[in-house]
Amino acid sequence: MPITAYCKKCAMDVAPGERCPHCGGKLAKSAVRVAWCAEHHPVSDWISWNAAMRILLPLAGMVFLLVLLLEAMAGGFQAVDDLLRGGLLFALLGLLIIVAAVLLLAFILQGEDLQDCVVDGRGIHIQQYLPQPTALKLLLRLKSPSLMQQYDPAEGILLISQKELLWKDITRVQLWPEKTLILFYAPAWWMRLALPCTPFTYEDCFTFIQEKLGKKKDVALPAELLLPPQPKPEKPKAKKEPEQTQQLSFADIPAPEPAAEPEKEGDFVSLEDVLKEIQENEKQE
Repeated sequence: MPITAYCKKCAMDVAPGERCPHCGGKLAKSAVRVAWCAEHHPVSDWISWNAAMRILLPLAGMVFLLVLLLEAMAGGFQAVDDLLRGGLLFALLGLLIIVAAVLLLAFILQGEDLQDCVVDGRGIHIQQYLPQPTALKLLLRLKSPSLMQQYDPAEGILLISQKELLWKDITRVQLWPEKTLILFYAPAWWMRLALPCTPFTYEDCFTFIQEKLGKKKDVALPAELLLPPQPKPEKPKAKKEPEQTQQLSFADIPAPEPAAEPEKEGDFVSLEDVLKEIQENEKQE
């Protein structure tokens, strides 16, 4: 199933867009999602075995260490050596084999269930439904038989669990392409949710994971989910402004130097004096 949008008015998935093609209602951007239903068989599911063994194996280890500690306190190192030589390890191994056989029988009797999976803008959501439920199936799944009161025979299925993991809480993602499975961890050392995809939704889930987690540096992602680094936009070079001529004010203009005074000319001699001087010269001759 491709990426769709959920119309609340029609209560169904429609093609993404601004309006619902059926009722004409407005579709919010947060309504875009990938939704599908997958069959789940616990007996062949590695996740079911892993969830049980993550509890049983540490518990068996703690019991083994506690027995050795009590034996050491009671009889010392020799008593511990005698206990190990006496077949304690083989007894513990046999006990684990019996527990594994019991788990196998329990997974077979649980029967298959349906997982309604949704990946949207908030996170990953999985609702688990049990077809044709019985009290025995509920007990084997560690559920209370009182859930049978909510069972509607007309529907034929019973909601037995809901899981939700928000994008902000995820710290690591691991891919299992052979089984179209995506594992989500929160924190990084604890698997919180396993998303069973189909061949038609596996790639579509990548779109949401890349969009929500691809740029986060604090989330461990496989290389397939990392967004390629985007080149930084080049900053436009600043244009050099033309040099502006300096405008001078009247105060900046230097005052002109005073002009040199003209040389003083000799005293003016009138025509009358010239004539008198000529007459005097003639008389003296």
